[in-house]
Amino acid sequence: MGRALTVFVSIAFAGAVGGGLLGGGPASRLMPEPGEHGAWYASRAAGITSYVFLWAGLAGGLMMSSAWFDGIIGRARLLAIHQAASIAGVLLGLMHGLVLIPDGWTQFGFFDVLVPFGSYYERSDVALGSIALYLSAIVSFSFWFRGSLGSGTWRWVHRSAFIAYCGALWHGIQVGTDSRESWVMVLYFATSLVVVFAIVVRITFMKAPRKRAPAGASVA
Repeated sequence: MGRALTVFVSIAFAGAVGGGLLGGGPASRLMPEPGEHGAWYASRAAGITSYVFLWAGLAGGLMMSSAWFDGIIGRARLLAIHQAASIAGVLLGLMHGLVLIPDGWTQFGFFDVLVPFGSYYERSDVALGSIALYLSAIVSFSFWFRGSLGSGTWRWVHRSAFIAYCGALWHGIQVGTDSRESWVMVLYFATSLVVVFAIVVRITFMKAPRKRAPAGASVA
């Protein structure tokens, strides 16, 4: 938990510093003037960043559970990345929706943002994003309830992260204003390819199950 918190704070701090530097530097000239729609641009940025963090959390979890990556990246570091990125993705996803409420141009309210199928705009695709967010939150915070849930139930809950990821990806492609931009298309394609690769590696190089010593056996 301590390492995860350290990684999360570091990522947040780096993002804040980098955003401040870029926002006031030459990169700001490449961005459209926010005008009266600053919340709209903030939502778009938070949505894409949320997707990247959720992807990093999923990829980190797959790498951690595969023997192929042993010795390449430390398990403790992967666990920290997995947890911190997943939680950051959930928080940014929540911001992605809530920041639209003050923007009168979009006319989104709490009901549209928080209730699946409650949106007036692209109801099904927006609902898929909300469901993906809630499912990601359940998966992310289930780590602290693993003992209560039991290993079997916890694994099934964790596997639903694939559904959440696919839902977030589809939501971004269908609803995202920037989804037709070439760099966003490359981002979606590259991250999806990494997930597929990680799944294949996970299946091919599974960790060997730990052997339990027979009852009554003594250790020399």
